[in-house]
Amino acid sequence: MNRFTLPRDIYWGENSLEYLKSLEGKKAVLVLGGGSMRRFGFVDKVIAYLKEAGIVTEIIENVEPDPSVETVMQGAQKMREFEPDWIISMGGGSPIDAAKAMWVFYEYPETSFEAIIQPFSFPTLRKKAKFLAIPSTSGTGTEVTAFSVITDT
Repeated sequence: MNRFTLPRDIYWGENSLEYLKSLEGKKAVLVLGGGSMRRFGFVDKVIAYLKEAGIVTEIIENVEPDPSVETVMQGAQKMREFEPDWIISMGGGSPIDAAKAMWVFYEYPETSFEAIIQPFSFPTLRKKAKFLAIPSTSGTGTEVTAFSVITDT
C-alpha cells in the first residue's frame, strides 16, 4: 500500500501571517536560514504577532543550505533547553527541512537518524510541540511533506 501525507492547513494570501496572533501556546522556536527574512522585516513581524498571542520566542538562525546533521542536533538541543510548544520555520527549503528534523529529535532525543531514514518511519509527533512552516520560496515543496534533506558528511 502506498501513502502520501499533506499538512493539515495551508494559509496564504495578503496578511496571512496575522494567523500567528491566534496561536495558542507559551513558547515558540523560530528556525531561520541566512538572514533575508530578518533583512526584509518578516522576522520582526512574526515575533510581534507571536508576542500579541502571548508567546515568548527563541530564535535558531543561520541554518546553512543543505543543513547538516550537526545543525539539526544543535537545534534540537536548544529546543530541549527552551521547551517550546511551537516550532516555526521561515525561509527556503533548508531551514524548514532542518526544523522538521529538529522537531523529531526534540520530541525523541533518544532516536537516531538511522531509525528515521526510511519514509514514514517517524515516531508520532505533536506530543511536545506543533510545527508551522512559513515558506519564502517555491519549488522545494518541503512545507507540504514530511521529508527533509539533511547532509551527513
